[in-house]
Amino acid sequence: MSEMVPVVLTALILAFVQVNLRSNYPEYATVLAILFTVIILLRVLGPMRDMIQVFYQLGQGTGVAGRYFDVLLRTMAVAYITAFGSQICKDAGEKSLAIAVEFAGKLIVMIIALPIILGVVEALTNLLP
Repeated sequence: MSEMVPVVLTALILAFVQVNLRSNYPEYATVLAILFTVIILLRVLGPMRDMIQVFYQLGQGTGVAGRYFDVLLRTMAVAYITAFGSQICKDAGEKSLAIAVEFAGKLIVMIIALPIILGVVEALTNLLP
């Protein structure tokens, strides 16, 4: 929880600055939002690496194939990146770009999940006589 306090305080200050900038310099407000997002992503890379290690250890301990956890982690990463990109496009007033980013993210998630879908179909066909 103590890690979130500086993030939230910085976001609130940035929101106040953006409200004032958006009326005269909307492009600077968008650049500030992108910069803040990049800084936050860089700040959480260490904890994300630790979380990924826990997932892999969990997968190895349970005997579940590592590729399923790989799919899960890649899907989560695509979902977060898609949400960030879409929201930044919306903040910039580019709703059509936001929709394109969301659509591409959904397609990529489907492509990433394809091995799991094929595994389920294969398991079902093996159950049938």
